[in-house]
Amino acid sequence: MNPALCPVVCLGGANVDRKLRVAAPVRPGSSNPVSARETWGGVARNVAENLARCGVPVQMLTAVGQDAAGRALLDDAARCGIDTRAAEVVADALTGSYTAVLNPDGSLHVALAHMDLCEQLTPDWLARHAGRCRSAALVVADLNLPAATLAALVAAASDLGAPPLVLVAVSEAKMDRLPARLCGVRLLVLNRGELVAWAGTEVLADGVTRLKAAGVRDVVVTLGEAGLGTPTAGGQRVGLAALAVPPEAVLDVTGAGDALAAGLCHGLWAGAVDAQGWSPTCARALARAALTVQSAETVIPDTEPLPPVPL
Repeated sequence: MNPALCPVVCLGGANVDRKLRVAAPVRPGSSNPVSARETWGGVARNVAENLARCGVPVQMLTAVGQDAAGRALLDDAARCGIDTRAAEVVADALTGSYTAVLNPDGSLHVALAHMDLCEQLTPDWLARHAGRCRSAALVVADLNLPAATLAALVAAASDLGAPPLVLVAVSEAKMDRLPARLCGVRLLVLNRGELVAWAGTEVLADGVTRLKAAGVRDVVVTLGEAGLGTPTAGGQRVGLAALAVPPEAVLDVTGAGDALAAGLCHGLWAGAVDAQGWSPTCARALARAALTVQSAETVIPDTEPLPPVPL
């Protein structure tokens, strides 16, 4: 079977993104005028949409509420070509939400995530979808999943013949969900703050060394405007610089990291990493992230949505 004909299976968060951009620097303890917009978000969902818009077959395993937001989210995902037929729809629950307060320059001031529904994605839930994961070309999971589910996912990835597993961090607060043993993880994508939170050291090379000792094959550390970090014995050097984006062109940084992660996953799915090494794939991923910060959308609508998945 040609792996490129098999889908990428994305597991984790799917929610409503609410973006509030202040008109002036935030004044704590006071009302701040903002402009507001809503889009769809969630790390796993964002990665899935980015991949679908690049022509990759994608299945999304997630949970939404049995509410208007949940129905609309799944309908939108299907319009983008994402197979959502295995998504859990939970009665008497609110679909997750992510509220980002953006500074006037589009950078993130603070974010508030209500992702309680992801706690429904238990190891038993994962076991029900084991067949989908085994037949995937690539499995991508975010750290919104409960720790026990992540541990089960990593254990399954260690089996002979299992598809490659990519883990994508979501926040410093959820780094403690990462299992102690990470054998079977093909790639871990995280930012500087998340690595420091997990490793307890500001020396990024030491943190990456610890991750590899735990079993991760490859680690990509995102450094914002500085690009991607390549660890060395003496510290942290920049392996690839981010594409320069004029400050006036930055509309919203939300989703840029997910676009980058999707670009890395695309390279793995297409076999580009094995054929060319990481550098070309990283360069393409950085380019997609640069385009994303210049869009008001969480995922850049740079291609026409694919036909809905037939039911």
